[in-house]
Amino acid sequence: MVLTYVLLILWSVVVYFPIYWTVITSFKLPVAIAEKVTYLPWVDFEPSLHAWRAILSRNETTVIRHFANGTVVSLAASAVAVLLGAMAGYGLVRFQYRFGSWRNSEIAFWFISQRIMPPVAVVLAFLIMYRVLGLLDTRLGLTIAYISFNLPLAIWILRDYLAEVPVELEDAARIDGASRLRAFWSIVLPLAAPGLVATFILNFIFTWNEYLFALILTFQEAGTVPLLLASQVTGTGVQWWRMAVLAILSIIPSITAAVILERYIVAGLFTGGVK
Repeated sequence: MVLTYVLLILWSVVVYFPIYWTVITSFKLPVAIAEKVTYLPWVDFEPSLHAWRAILSRNETTVIRHFANGTVVSLAASAVAVLLGAMAGYGLVRFQYRFGSWRNSEIAFWFISQRIMPPVAVVLAFLIMYRVLGLLDTRLGLTIAYISFNLPLAIWILRDYLAEVPVELEDAARIDGASRLRAFWSIVLPLAAPGLVATFILNFIFTWNEYLFALILTFQEAGTVPLLLASQVTGTGVQWWRMAVLAILSIIPSITAAVILERYIVAGLFTGGVK
């Protein structure tokens, strides 16, 4: 038992120390960061709001634009990917498809194989296509790219969740006069809510932190948070104090979403479901 607690404590230190280090770095002056390594505020160094003022005051418009872009694009791409993924996953669970020699299992594997493909292999195609369509440096263009990138994973995850929904519930609803679409919206999706929420959060985190597509497909107006973080690497070096502030701000949406939606993930929504 003692060994277990020791290992848990060590693991907690490994997990939380980077967050602690980022927080204290955001309250250090540039001189304090350059001089020596310090760990304890008010003991090793005097905390300062210099970096926070530099980010939130001088570059307020830039920061707000990047965070607004990231929020809109991440929410839209994640929501659409989850919706389309639920529909495709439901089809793979409830119907038997045939495409040449392929069956449902082969089709599902083909979907996930598209997620395995490295983004750098397709980003040039997006760049050429968006230049023709006028979607470069737009939220819509970035959202479409992220939907196509996240959809295979959403289908793969939700297929397993939807397979656990008892088909007897749908049969009972059909007997009561509900259409298949009504049964899908009113019965299947609510019962699969934990899977939908988990998939949404996963897609949101992937999209919020994605860098390559944002770098290639945007220039200024549709830039997201990772680009703002990368801009702190200048010709004179890395501005760690400013990057620490932006890093703290960037993790707040993901943590907030996980905390708010946690109860949906752990809730036992199948209890008493069979009619």
